Amino acid sequence: MDSKITTGASHPVTNKKIYNLITQNISENSRILDFGSGSGFMTQQIGQHLENNGLNLSEKLFACEIAPENFLYEKIKCLKIEADSKIPFDDNFFDLIYSIEVIEHMARPYDYFIESFNKLKSGGTLIFSTPNISHFRSRLSYLFSGYQEMYGPLSTDPKNAGRISGHIMPLSINNFNYGLKKAGFGTVSFHIDKRKKSALIPAVIFYPFLRFASNRVSNKMKKFDREIYSENIESISFINSLDALSSRSTIVVAKKT
Repeated sequence: MDSKITTGASHPVTNKKIYNLITQNISENSRILDFGSGSGFMTQQIGQHLENNGLNLSEKLFACEIAPENFLYEKIKCLKIEADSKIPFDDNFFDLIYSIEVIEHMARPYDYFIESFNKLKSGGTLIFSTPNISHFRSRLSYLFSGYQEMYGPLSTDPKNAGRISGHIMPLSINNFNYGLKKAGFGTVSFHIDKRKKSALIPAVIFYPFLRFASNRVSNKMKKFDREIYSENIESISFINSLDALSSRSTIVVAKKT
């Protein structure tokens, strides 16, 4: 009998937001992959959603994890993956791929975007979350300590890979927009989970100055390089928004068109 997995590795608000985004972007015909599934908390949540709709999990839901022995959701098999961002399935196989708090541990996240694009069908969706280095408290942390929040001194010991010392890839909204579009994704949108009061309050105070800086960047890009501005319009408009300045996580949704 399946033992219920009661907690995930991420914040409950993040899990709820990801769950809602997943269920909004799937149908009864969708194949779904949990990449870097951990214990299988979200896999279990999506599995219950599919079962409630009368669907066969073995044909619809898949999982893979570097340490599959830690995967506790017994209703589906979890495949082993390596740290090379490879997805062990055929091309054009999935309708949706998601990763929760995995990107920051990857040595080759841009390769993962390419892999995801290849494994998704036309019209498919990639969803992932990662610590937000653009919120105001993280910016202050980097200014004063040299480390963004949730990113500190690193460890090369494999036993620490799942800890904050294993957060090796502090990518920004700008990087995600670039990497996903370079991989071939047509549309990229950014979402938030839990607002951090310690980031929101100073962000509100400094917001006029940040908007002024953003407008200067936008106007300069429009004037001198409209092509690059067009490529980055989503990230330019989001990066100094109150959402980006206060959200605990960055949640990204990319569509293969």
